[in-house]
This record gives sequence, structure tokens and C-alpha cells, in this order.
Amino acid sequence: MLRKLIPILFLFASTSLFSQTPTFTLYQNLGKRMIQSDAVWISSNRQVDLVVLGEDMNAKGAVSTYYYKQGKGQKFALTNVGLPAIYNGSIGVADFNSDGNPAIFITGKNAQGKNISGIYLRQLNGTFKIAPHQTFIPLSGGSLQVDDLDGDDDFDLLICGLDQRGNPQTLVYTSDLDSLSLENIKLPGIHQGMARWGDINNDGFKDIILTGNSLQGPITRIYVYSAIEKKYKRLRQSFVGLYNSAVAFADFNNDGQLDFFIAGTQSDGNPYTHVFRGNRDLTFTDVTPSDMRQLKNISFDIGDFDADADFDIIITGESNERPYTILYENFGNFVFKDSFGGFPAVTEGTVRFGNFDKDGDLDIYITGIDDCNDFYGGIFRNNLNPPFTPEEEYISEDVIELPLENPARGPYYYFVFSSCYCDFDNSGKKSYNAFVSNIHRENNDFELTYIFNNQILRNFPGGPLIDGGHRTSNAFISIQDAEEGRKQVIDSYNYDNFKVHYINW
Repeated sequence: MLRKLIPILFLFASTSLFSQTPTFTLYQNLGKRMIQSDAVWISSNRQVDLVVLGEDMNAKGAVSTYYYKQGKGQKFALTNVGLPAIYNGSIGVADFNSDGNPAIFITGKNAQGKNISGIYLRQLNGTFKIAPHQTFIPLSGGSLQVDDLDGDDDFDLLICGLDQRGNPQTLVYTSDLDSLSLENIKLPGIHQGMARWGDINNDGFKDIILTGNSLQGPITRIYVYSAIEKKYKRLRQSFVGLYNSAVAFADFNNDGQLDFFIAGTQSDGNPYTHVFRGNRDLTFTDVTPSDMRQLKNISFDIGDFDADADFDIIITGESNERPYTILYENFGNFVFKDSFGGFPAVTEGTVRFGNFDKDGDLDIYITGIDDCNDFYGGIFRNNLNPPFTPEEEYISEDVIELPLENPARGPYYYFVFSSCYCDFDNSGKKSYNAFVSNIHRENNDFELTYIFNNQILRNFPGGPLIDGGHRTSNAFISIQDAEEGRKQVIDSYNYDNFKVHYINW
């Protein structure tokens, strides 16, 4: 059975519909205010629930894992589902055993200070029970990510943190027939940081970025996976070492090449928040806007809150003066502007995008310490309500969508698009240009991308300067749906004053 990860989706909508800054309003104050926390949204019976772990500052720092279940009127209520109480840990979600229900992956410390971990399977009555014989080394003070490392439709596991003896570890587990195996992969152990997968060279295998405290002090490094040698090899480029940090890959400029966003604390104690553009030669260029706020003690999440087909960023943390919560809207070409969402300014907490009301836009969960040293935990509703029905819903980084799609359906239709600020016709003058293909069925993976790129190189003198095309992430069921998606992409480019060129074959 094909097991399905959350895809990175373009949620198409006409840019002109969202000329006003969207309004976020407090939807529900959850009462439980957490630090040393993590959170994830999870699908449950055609609704979206919320799981939060950490120290509950309402209960004098009691260790807790709270499951907020949606009830009548889409209000959230605490429900005991049998999850262990964890803090200083991490949580992820995936359909581990292909039963159509999301399992919860969890690791961290319990109230007695002991590291624990487990995969918790949802039962028919809605509770969770630990999966027998599915163990992985429990780590605390780090991160956990469930993803498909090698494209074999099995869920693999990337974790980092301190083991029970206080040694930093970074571990990769692969799964086969629903069984986890620890890989003999040598990576520097980190804690007070994060390890994340992302395919930076588009070879179908996930590469790794690490940030956090190691035995040598704070580091930030990228390791590229060699399928031939079956090992990770360090990228030579150096980056600022951070701790109490987080990082994530995302294609911020829609050029088919992964970029990354990183934030945390430098070795001298100063805050650091930067954006790096990914280049085809596997280098990264710092493209941080000059007005981006430098923060530490951070949490952030990435998602398309305004449904304009690019990734935005929400971050909480503190400068050297005070806490902030900033929603950065992506305006293209790595221009990010504060959307002034009116959120409480918190630090040492957690922030997560999630579409809990399934209205097509991303809502936000925030918890942490505010600028009066009070604690906060609540859900903010996005009132944008874009007028479209997505092919699939974005819930959160680690959530699956139910029911699973049958891969035997079809046919599927796609188009390919690309853009650049370049001298595409060797005229001696750079300009903003977009390139969009017509609609095609795809018989083999990436064949449309290859054809598109060859057309670019053949038809334009400055072809090598143009960003490589990428197939739309949506699999359209009909030509009509594909044409509508294509039209909205073209409208978006026109709105941003790109000259659109049509690549037809």
C-alpha cells in the first residue's frame, strides 16, 4: 500500500483577491500555557485536533502532553487519549502501519527526568497505544522528523538530542515492513537544536541540515546523501554555528531549488535570524532582508498563510530587548514583510500553522512567555477564507491527510513553470520573466520538467540563466482543473509585473 506524506502544495488563488492584510483573531484561549514544548496538528475523523507537550506553567511546571479534540462548534476540549507526559521533547505524525490512521512519534523527558520514546497507534476508540517492538533511542532537547528518506514510500525517522547519559546524538532510522532499523550513519550529535531533511540536489534522496550544540560547540552544517556510497558527505560551505536554534528547508522563490530559514543564538549570545537561497551548484547565498528581526529562544513554522502560492514564515522569540511574534509575508524575490497580525509577543514557546477549520487558509497555535513574563497559549483563526477548494489540505509539517489517495486513479495532468530576474534574451538588460508550459499528462517522473528545461535552452539565448522548471505539485484530475490552476499561476505572475512567456509543445 502506498503510504502518503504531506506534500508541499501550491494553494492557488488569485493574488488580487488578497490586497488587504488578512486579520487573525483569537479563536480559543486554551488555558494551558507551555514552555519547553512542541506541538503538532493531527487529522481525526474528518477534523483536525492539536497535540501539545511540555511544562504546563499553570500547574507550576507540571510535565504534560495535552490532546485538544475538536467538538461541537469546532471548539477544542482536553481529552485523555493515553499519551505519555513529556517535556523538552519533540513530536511528529505519520501513518506508520498503513491503517489509514496517523500514529504519533514522541520522544523527550518524563516527569522523573528519564528519556522515553515511542510510536503510539490510534485505536478504534480514539485513544493511543504504544506500538510493540517498535523502539528507537529516546533523546531529549532536540528534534524529531518523520519523512521518506529514499522515496520507497516507507516512513523514516531523523532525531537529535541528548541520550540518557548526556551524550549528543543525531540518528537516522529507516523502516521496512513497518519495522525501524538504526542506520550506521555518522553524523555529529547535537542538542539544543534541530536536524531536518530536504533534497537540495533533487536526486530523490533527502539531505540533512544540522544546527545546535555539539561536542565542539554550536554548529550549523549540511550533509548531502550519496546514494552510491550510501552515506552522508559534508557540504564544504560554512555557516554560523547556533544553539537553541531551529531550521527548515523550503522553496521560498519557487525556482525548484530548496532554500532554508534558520534562527537561534550565536556563540556570543546574540540572536540570529537568516534566510539562505539555494543555488544549483549546491551552494547557499545569504539573502536575509535588512529589516528582518534578529531573534533567539525561537520557534518558527513555514506555510502559505495567504494562499498566494509561496511560503510565509511565522516566528516567535526575543531580541536582546524583548519578545516578538512576527508573521513574515513572502512578496517574492526573498522580500519578507511583517504582516502585523496582532499576535501576543512570546519567547521560549512553540508556534505552528494548521488549518483546523478546513476553510482553505492556515490558522496558528502559539504558546510561550510574553513580555510581562506571563505565559500564553491559544489558537488564532485566519479570517482570509480564500475562495478555492484545494486538491489536498495543508495541515502541518508532520500531519497526513485522510483518507489516503488511491494511486490507481488518474490520469493526472500537470503543467510546468519557472521564473527569473535575468537577461534571458541576451539583450544586455535584466528583467522579471516567467515561463509557463501548456497542460500535459505525465507518464514518467520528471519527464515534463526535462522537456520544459530543454525547450528553455533551445529557444532562449540566455537559457542557462533561467531557473529550472518545476512541475506543479498538484496532480489535477481533469484538464479543466489543470487549466484553472495554470490560469491562476499566470494571473499571479502578471500581478507581480512579470512578463509571461509560453513554453508549448
